[in-house]
Amino acid sequence: YQRRVHGDFLILRKMRVVLFLLLVPFLQCVSSVGTETYYIQKVDHFSTSTATYKQRYYVSNTYFKGPGHPIFVIMGGEGAIPPSVGLFYPFVYETLASNFSALVVEPEHRFYGESLPFGADSYTRDNLRLLTPQQALADAATFIRDMQKQYNCGFRGTDAYCPVVTFGGSYPGFLSYMMRLRYPAVVDIAYAASAPVLFYAQKVDQFSYYRVITASAERAVAGCADKVRAAMTLLMASDVDEIVSQLNICTPLPPYLLADTSVFLSELAMVIQVQFANMNMANYPPSTNTTQTDLAKACQKFVSLPPWDALRDLLAMLASDNQLTGARDHSNARSPTQRMLARLLGTSASSKASSGIASSSSGSCFNFNTQIPSGDNGTVSCGDWSGCGGGLDGESWDYETCGFLVETIGTNGVSDMFPARNWTMDWLTRHCRDRFDVMPQPSTLVEEWGFDDPASLNTTHVIFTNGLNDGWSVGGFSCDVSPLLKVYNMPNGAHHSDLSHNPPGPSDTYDVTATRAAAQLTITTWLSELQHTAHKL
Repeated sequence: YQRRVHGDFLILRKMRVVLFLLLVPFLQCVSSVGTETYYIQKVDHFSTSTATYKQRYYVSNTYFKGPGHPIFVIMGGEGAIPPSVGLFYPFVYETLASNFSALVVEPEHRFYGESLPFGADSYTRDNLRLLTPQQALADAATFIRDMQKQYNCGFRGTDAYCPVVTFGGSYPGFLSYMMRLRYPAVVDIAYAASAPVLFYAQKVDQFSYYRVITASAERAVAGCADKVRAAMTLLMASDVDEIVSQLNICTPLPPYLLADTSVFLSELAMVIQVQFANMNMANYPPSTNTTQTDLAKACQKFVSLPPWDALRDLLAMLASDNQLTGARDHSNARSPTQRMLARLLGTSASSKASSGIASSSSGSCFNFNTQIPSGDNGTVSCGDWSGCGGGLDGESWDYETCGFLVETIGTNGVSDMFPARNWTMDWLTRHCRDRFDVMPQPSTLVEEWGFDDPASLNTTHVIFTNGLNDGWSVGGFSCDVSPLLKVYNMPNGAHHSDLSHNPPGPSDTYDVTATRAAAQLTITTWLSELQHTAHKL
């Protein structure tokens, strides 16, 4: 597991931005990592329509040595990918790409960022029907085939073939795995980090997610869980006026919060537990004597400060941490992919209007509206109870989790530190009907695709990784599924810490370093086997 591999994980070289021309109509500009380009993509892959849209993607051929070398595809997910970010994962676009002489591309997911199939009209109920994992996978398959043609790659089994490896963390990790399972003729190897496979297979107990969040907080600072639980008990016993005053919440409140005190309380509790979920995902590298993660900082405040002060500081931290500079509507980012982007950008609370802090007559205040996705009947509690994020990207993710990507996530106040709130299909059904006039289909994908048991489908060449400090780890495979379906667990890892926004370095824990080494060796072995097969033909 801890074997050495080719390459030095401590090397980080500044990437050269490479401009190149596509064979399709395009627009392009230079991003911080890679080149931003637009690919002409089909709007609907499963109809006779010839309509197209511009799908944004990023590319780097810094290390690519031409036909016969791999193409690494980083899957986009539930958030915009601004040019200031470009390519995710230095471990992929630097360490692995340099070792394998690979081309690196990253398509943005449809209905997020600038990849809008219907432009400004993309968010109508009728048009959102094309926001599905099925369409997203077909986008990727079409895009990959055209990239292989663009770079003069030969057919599989020839020396000029460019084997394809997909990468992704969280929902994009699930998509990476699905590309190998659904399109094995297109994708040769998949790397799926923190992929919530068993969530989408409806095999996760609803209280498991926040149980891990709570355990992670307690591990960060002893006593944190009890202090948070006590603060939440105080909060739930207080009236709206006192809470608004104590936590300096902006008024007027969103109208739906005024209808019932219980709605206000449950929505505020959702804001708080989602913030802990966000901090949990970013809880890596672990705190040391000189540096602390945001989760440790927040927990330390709950342990040392009066409850109201700790809660007030948490809302301020949410505003600071979740800002996503460059988002299309300047809304807070809370989904896994959006959270990672916010970390990549290193944003702060300097832009108060876009970070959840707004100006009021009493000074700076916490603005509830920044936590609500766009669209009709938007609420903080959305299809994903780990958080959807605000604005248009939040609306898109809310829609996806109202369709095929149903996640059962609730709280009980016993195994976790938050007020008890059961997740129910009845609640989700009402929410999705009111928001989008759609019916959740929790079992459709797993019944049609069988991704909960890939060995029975003879699926091969997939790497799964889990950070065991991450709430999403309860939705991953816990051990090797087969000799060609590898699982690597990281006891100190958080949300796809192996595919981190930071390059490999001395702050990494042994288990994350070992996972990267094992994964790289596995990819080396599998690519060598592909090359050996080609030479035999």
